[in-house]
Amino acid sequence: MCFYVHKICPVTANDRNDAGNEAQVKQRISHILLFVFYILLRVLPVITQDRLADSVGRLFYKLDKKHQKIMYDNLKRAFKEEYSDEKLNEIALQSIQDLVKTAFEFIRFPLYKEEDLIRMVEIEGAENMVNARREGKGVVAVSSHFGNWELLAWRIVQLGHPLTAVGREQEDGFINNLIVQMRTSKGTGHIPRGVPMFQHINELLAKNEVVGLVSDQNAGTRGVFVDFFDTTVSAFKGPALFAVRTGCKVVPVFIVREGYEKHRAFFMPAIEIQKSGDVGKDIRNYCQAYTKVIEDFVREYPTQWFWIHKRWKTRPPGESTEEMNPS
Repeated sequence: MCFYVHKICPVTANDRNDAGNEAQVKQRISHILLFVFYILLRVLPVITQDRLADSVGRLFYKLDKKHQKIMYDNLKRAFKEEYSDEKLNEIALQSIQDLVKTAFEFIRFPLYKEEDLIRMVEIEGAENMVNARREGKGVVAVSSHFGNWELLAWRIVQLGHPLTAVGREQEDGFINNLIVQMRTSKGTGHIPRGVPMFQHINELLAKNEVVGLVSDQNAGTRGVFVDFFDTTVSAFKGPALFAVRTGCKVVPVFIVREGYEKHRAFFMPAIEIQKSGDVGKDIRNYCQAYTKVIEDFVREYPTQWFWIHKRWKTRPPGESTEEMNPS
C-alpha cells in the first residue's frame, strides 16, 4: 500500500531503464501491501487494527529518514522554540501513525454502512453550511490534508449537501482508480485536478452545490503569497477566485481524529472579507483568511496535519530557498 507518493527525478538516457524498473518494483510492492492490508483489515478486531496502525506508522517513521527530516524541518519552522526537539519528533511520529489509521479506514470503507459512518463522525457547526447554502450561490468547502479528509467529504454528503471534491491524480493508475472508486461510492463527486475544471465547478456552484477544495499545499509560482506560521507561503487561490467571481460562500471544514474510527468534524463560519473592488487584493485577502483558519487548526491539533509536504518550498521573488534553509 502506498503511504507516500514517490516522485521519480529526471534521469539521463543511460539511467532511464533502471529508473523505470525501480518504479515498477515499487509499484508491485505497493499493490501487494495493499492486498495484504485489505485482507487483514477484514478479519482483525478493531482494537488490533488500531495497534497495528501504530506499529506500521512507527516502522515507516524509523525507516524513512528522508521524510522524517522533512517533517522535523517543517515542524521546527512552524513552532520554532515553542516545543523541544523531543516533542517535535513525537508530533511527527503520531502524524504518521494517524496517516496510517486514515489509510486503514479508507481501505475498510466498503465495509461501512451509512449508520457506521454517522456513528464515526460527530458534527459541530452544521448550521454554518446550511446558512451558507441559503444564499443560493453554492459553497466552496475549503479544507486541508488534516485528519481523515476523505471521511469528512462522505459525512458532508450524508448531511444532505451535494459535494464534488477536486483531487490530484495519482501516478499509479491502479491506485488512482481505486481512490476515485472509493471516494465516489457513497455519493461524493470527483473532479481530477489539472484538467479543464473551472466550467464544471461554476456549473456546480450555479446549482447551489458544494465543491471541496483542499488548499493547504504549496501552490508554486502561480499561487498567492500569504502568511502562514509567521512565514510567507504560496497558497492556492481557487476558493478565493470562485468567491470573487461567483459570489459563492467559502466555508472552512475540518475533521479531527479522536480515536480509531472516531472523529469530530467542524464546519466553520463562512469567510467574510471587506470587498475593496480590487480583484487581486480581494483574492489575496480571501486566501489569507482561509490560510489563517488552517493555521489555527494545525496549531491546536499539530499531530493531525500532513507535515511530510514541503509547504514552504516556493519563495517570493527575491528570496531564495537557501534563505529559508541556511544550513
